[in-house]
Amino acid sequence: MKYVGIALLVVLAVLILLLAVAALRAVKIKAKPNTNPPAINPTEEEANEYAQKLSAMIQVPTVSLRGNTDLTQFYKLHEVMKKNFPLVFSKLECTEIEGNLLFRWPGKDPKRNGVLLMGHQDVVTADEPNWERDPFSGEIADGNIHGRGAMDCKSTVFSEFQAIEELLAEGFEPPCDVYLATAVDEEISGEGAKMLVNHLKSKGVHLDVAMDEGGAILKNALPTMAGWCAAIGILEKGYIDVKVIAKGKGGHSSTPKTNTPLARLSKFIAAIEKDKPFKAEISGPVYAMLDRAAPLLGFPLRMVLGNMWLFKGLLTKVLPMVSPMCNAFVKTTFCCTMAEGSHSPNVIPSEAYVVCNLRPSPHQNAEQSLAVLKKYADKFDLELDVIHARSASNCVDFNGEEFNYLKKCLNECYPEAGVIPYLMTGGTDCRHYEEIADNCLRFCPIKMSNEQLAAMHAANESIGVTETAYCVKFYKHYIKNHK
Repeated sequence: MKYVGIALLVVLAVLILLLAVAALRAVKIKAKPNTNPPAINPTEEEANEYAQKLSAMIQVPTVSLRGNTDLTQFYKLHEVMKKNFPLVFSKLECTEIEGNLLFRWPGKDPKRNGVLLMGHQDVVTADEPNWERDPFSGEIADGNIHGRGAMDCKSTVFSEFQAIEELLAEGFEPPCDVYLATAVDEEISGEGAKMLVNHLKSKGVHLDVAMDEGGAILKNALPTMAGWCAAIGILEKGYIDVKVIAKGKGGHSSTPKTNTPLARLSKFIAAIEKDKPFKAEISGPVYAMLDRAAPLLGFPLRMVLGNMWLFKGLLTKVLPMVSPMCNAFVKTTFCCTMAEGSHSPNVIPSEAYVVCNLRPSPHQNAEQSLAVLKKYADKFDLELDVIHARSASNCVDFNGEEFNYLKKCLNECYPEAGVIPYLMTGGTDCRHYEEIADNCLRFCPIKMSNEQLAAMHAANESIGVTETAYCVKFYKHYIKNHK
């Protein structure tokens, strides 16, 4: 017993020492305020002019729908853009492929790799009943530009084009080729971006960096974070649509048998939600995200996230329980989104199905995630029909030159904001450019509130007038100083 007591005291002493080291490190890593003035300062007159231009773009309802190939609204948007950005359309090389636009601004050194800025022209539907304003009015009110696409992502497209329009007017010549790319079908995972990539490949183009929508500059993005944080998307999770099919004997619902197709599908869904079978892991990108966010947080979280060497195992178990977002950071996610059975309330279907959407994590790719799903399908005598499957994208080097250059520009233009890498749970067109770009960064340098972020693909989408103006000036700063 004596030796057991001594061993317990030693363990306790070691734990106290480890916690003391962790606490000391948490004190040391606290972020110091950047008191430098911002390198950009748009005027009120410029902000109002930009708002009018963006409003005109929002007023064109460029909604993309699967199966609809009518590009009328997109060509109307092109006419608005020609009016907004006459120098871009008259001075740059323009390639139009089925509504998708690609511009090349030749640089001083044609042998150098290029830089590409991108976004998408299309928007999702605006069928929600609780819009406070006409979703395609582009109304400017309360310091915001309102309407579908204001944030996702006509503000990005506008800001990139406006920045280059102004640089052209100033006679600026970039050191390397600069490209602008904007597709018409990003929201439906269409082929537009692929077409533009294939065109660039045919020309032998290679890019140092492609920058798309994705992360943004958010306030209080994490618990205990008091202030702004620029989250740069360094990769995106994979994507799977799979139909899970149950077959059996149909019949009249007045004399039902047990274990009908719908019952088996229900058991399948319930079992997965209960067991939570996908592997939890803090992968390299998530580790970097949490580690670099730590200095921006209050002491308790800073102590935990700033000492991943000590708390990683605990965090791996706890994060899936904190919130759906935290769960998505560390696990493949699973959700049933569509279902069909009988078309009559008194008929047992002989076949029923659900469509499941999964977002594979970097550490558990599409094939491995589907293997987990198949075990459950086999258990309940179900078939899997994979509609679409892709694994997570490549990860950008978040210690590399292009990431650090973007971070430097953010520190100069938004000194009040910390900068962290970010694992994207959604998808963008940027993944297609991995074939020709060394770095695919998902980030739009625009400040938005949590309410504005929540309005993405929902009612009352809007973006700030002042924030859009700063976004334009940021892109100018980024292009002018890119060596």
